[in-house]
Amino acid sequence: MKKFVTLFALGAVLFSCSPAKIAVDDSAWSQKEELAVKGRQGFLIKQKLSFGEFKTTTVKRSWTKGSSWAFGIPLANDWVESLNLEFVKRKQTVRFNLIDEKGNESEVTAFSKVKWRDLTIGNNPNSIVNIIGDIMKIGDDGTNTYAVRIFPAKNESAWEMLIDNNAAQVNAKTYTGLLAKNKSEYYVVAPVYKLMNKQGKAVSLPLGGSVGFEFRDKNGTTVAAVSLIDNGVVYFNKVSPQEKFLLANAAAALLLQQQLDEAV
Repeated sequence: MKKFVTLFALGAVLFSCSPAKIAVDDSAWSQKEELAVKGRQGFLIKQKLSFGEFKTTTVKRSWTKGSSWAFGIPLANDWVESLNLEFVKRKQTVRFNLIDEKGNESEVTAFSKVKWRDLTIGNNPNSIVNIIGDIMKIGDDGTNTYAVRIFPAKNESAWEMLIDNNAAQVNAKTYTGLLAKNKSEYYVVAPVYKLMNKQGKAVSLPLGGSVGFEFRDKNGTTVAAVSLIDNGVVYFNKVSPQEKFLLANAAAALLLQQQLDEAV
């Protein structure tokens, strides 16, 4: 993924002659906050990420089978548990807590380069993975899925985010991923494929692809976005504190995905 971001960001800077900033594909978008990201440089052993009021604990890339965290509600035939040993060995996982100044704390687990068929949990219609698959019309041929589970707080139900990285680059203008808790509570995760030029106008990337993601609510309104260019930037529109914390977790997971790709 990094090679796409670096190549397209470089091209954008060259034709704009100014620092590259993403342009969200929503005419009503007017972010209320723009938070620079710290701690994203390189693949660090004790890496910590921060932006605005949010910061991660030390990012962990290894754990043993059965070493579940205190937050998670036990799930039968859990895809996280079934993937962890193989993906930890290949350094394709991250685990972290996100905390904010209000005392909120989450638990996040993420896997990169997952095959879609490895995520399907039988025919259980209540599995969030299967629900997302039904909404997104995903089959079993995906081979580069980024799979993320977020517990926003202890004993809360999980949110899960699934993004097909290949489709997000090749079909950036039409592809959508999903961040979902159930069929009625979800956000669309769409690739950002435009940058602001020096005149302040949105311009599509000259070579295609994407350089970030935006989060849209059920009404199609963009409520947050994350730029993956250089150190990264996280943007928020007007959202509730609870919603903001959830979206900050999703943004942090996306920012860390690039470091996962660097490690393999």
